[in-house]
Amino acid sequence: MKKFTGQTALVTGAASGIGKAIAKKLGCEGAFVWITDINEKAGQAAAQEIRQEGGKAEFLPLDVRSAENVTSVIDHIVAQNGTLEILVNNAGIPGNPAPIEQMSDVEWQTMLDIHVNGSFYCLRAAASHMKKQRYGRIINMSSLASETALQYFAHYATAKYALLGLTESSAKELGLFGITVNALKPGIIRSALTGDLLDVAEERLATSTPTGTVGSPDDVAAAAAFLASPDSGFLTGISIIVDGGFRLVNEMDKVMIDMVAATAATE
Repeated sequence: MKKFTGQTALVTGAASGIGKAIAKKLGCEGAFVWITDINEKAGQAAAQEIRQEGGKAEFLPLDVRSAENVTSVIDHIVAQNGTLEILVNNAGIPGNPAPIEQMSDVEWQTMLDIHVNGSFYCLRAAASHMKKQRYGRIINMSSLASETALQYFAHYATAKYALLGLTESSAKELGLFGITVNALKPGIIRSALTGDLLDVAEERLATSTPTGTVGSPDDVAAAAAFLASPDSGFLTGISIIVDGGFRLVNEMDKVMIDMVAATAATE
């Protein structure tokens, strides 16, 4: 039997990138996956891909900024499937870089509305059902930016730090109901959101990563599948960094590498 056979999963922002990879991973392991996104065409296509590969998936349009929309969608999913075991709060946007004094109110508020408010609305609605069944796996998509912040992305870093507070507080509150709440912190992952960055800096970023490469959405999906599984039941309130060790490298490492290279060249 596949790991998630008989379980229902909801992945937000799953029409592309990391969300799509997670949905496909859960689907291939037996879960009935509900793909939600504001991009209906891409979301329908993602669900179709899972079905073509033998999995079960459906799409529902969802704007996580609307508490009413979130509640309606989750109530519909539970009515259709009877349960909701897995929630992956993945919906998000990268935003545009800007110095703090030039960041607009709209850019700031939109980032928090999608990442923080949206994740809270989904978690709140899902938890009410999961508590009744006394089981659940909730995964919030934070970022390596919550470890090191990110210059000119104060809105993004703030949102991703906030998700850690939501994760840890919820984990304390929901643990006795068999519900775990954890976070993932992806580093440099190849996707549509990072395309422009990797076009100009992939070799540089890969060289700065101990594994020698940037990550793929499948790398994040593998970590998500573990946290979504029954095997992770004693892990809650934690964050898993998926970055190939990128966070470990600093300027002193680069100085050491240059020194060793210079020494080797004179021998």
